[in-house]
Amino acid sequence: MKKLLIAAAALATMAAATLPAAAAPPSATVKIQWNIASTASIVMQGNYTNTGTGGSDNLTPLVDNNGGSGTCAGGGAGGAGNGTQALTLDFGAITPDPSQVTGCIGLNAAEAQVNTNDTNGVKVQEALTTAPGNAGVSICGIAVENNGPVAWAASSTSSSNYTAAKATDTADNTGKTWAGSTCAGLTYNGVGVNAVAEAAAAATTFWTSDNTTNPAYFGEDYAVLIPANAPKVASDSGTITYTVLVQ
Repeated sequence: MKKLLIAAAALATMAAATLPAAAAPPSATVKIQWNIASTASIVMQGNYTNTGTGGSDNLTPLVDNNGGSGTCAGGGAGGAGNGTQALTLDFGAITPDPSQVTGCIGLNAAEAQVNTNDTNGVKVQEALTTAPGNAGVSICGIAVENNGPVAWAASSTSSSNYTAAKATDTADNTGKTWAGSTCAGLTYNGVGVNAVAEAAAAATTFWTSDNTTNPAYFGEDYAVLIPANAPKVASDSGTITYTVLVQ
């Protein structure tokens, strides 16, 4: 009997070994794929502080009278729009000199605050979209980084330089001498401030390739240069448009 059981077990083992393996159950996959689009937003602060907030939109500019008698008295009341996309800065009353260019310099005049999810960085480009009515007037932009003027489009790639504090111009706010009758010729205490004339060609650009700090703060001083013996006008202005270009 024992031999029969052993033989039966052996036959069963042989039979099992010769049976084909069970086929794997059928399966299919679904791959979920997406991309995340770039986003960006921008607001402007006027007469801004080192905390990223705005002060009064009505400025009392520093004067660069080039040895003449021109003045920048301030006293305007038309400033508005801090923290929005439509900022108005009022430089107030400017009295021209009969023979010299009069420059009125607004320190920490405007700051673009940019939020973006693009870690490759961001560019903020400017263009003079509405020119002053007096064709002889120049509006000069002076980019600020690390608490002083820098050359346009040559900014550092470190996002730490685009904090609210470092976008504030603390280098040029004393009683030292401003001079210059053109944007390119503007100096502070004898040192050039890298000013450029705002123009319709959108040639002026802030730039960072490391926008890991949000928001990024792009600060700027503005100077308005009034030609000698400029004609009286009740109100004149120029409009500069900032455009965010994600990378």
